[in-house]
Amino acid sequence: MNTMTRRDTLTGLAAGTIASTVALEAEAQTAPAAPVDRRPRTYDLIGQAAPATDLARFGGGRLTQADFLGKTTIVQFWGIWCPDCLADVDDVAELNRLIARDRKLQFIGIHTRGRYGRWGGLAPFFAEKGYRFPVAIDDDSAAYKAWSIKWVPSFVIVGKDGIIRDYTTDLKAGSGIGVQGLLDRAKAVAKIKGRA
Repeated sequence: MNTMTRRDTLTGLAAGTIASTVALEAEAQTAPAAPVDRRPRTYDLIGQAAPATDLARFGGGRLTQADFLGKTTIVQFWGIWCPDCLADVDDVAELNRLIARDRKLQFIGIHTRGRYGRWGGLAPFFAEKGYRFPVAIDDDSAAYKAWSIKWVPSFVIVGKDGIIRDYTTDLKAGSGIGVQGLLDRAKAVAKIKGRA
């Protein structure tokens, strides 16, 4: 016959609950923390004119302020030293291919920070990967700073009037919006009436 009283049973249950709680707290302290997503969700320059820009273009020519007038422009800040940028590069090539079909849109990549990883420059990178899209060179990060970029890759959509209208990071990484998502946003900006 079982001689445990109701009080003994409740005491045992309470002790088991306390032990379980202590075990869970200990596990939580030793478990690795979830990675922190530091991608910016806002952009300080929305509604302002695109910053003054004068950069050498890969392959010749200059990227200047005048290039941001007349067409809606997707500007990507990126670098081949950046893992998230490399994850997006196939999508960027596809984005550029799709934009080439639309007379109201254009694309320019701005390679920043002057780091080229194992390739040593853009020419070997593009040759190895077979990509072709327009890129300006920002080795001293002056444009990166002027445009208040805090994350790469960053995509800034400049209206045909030269006003910054939209911003996002990453096409694939994080909560990336993908090629079609970015293209849809650029097309929406292209419909905004403004001075041109």
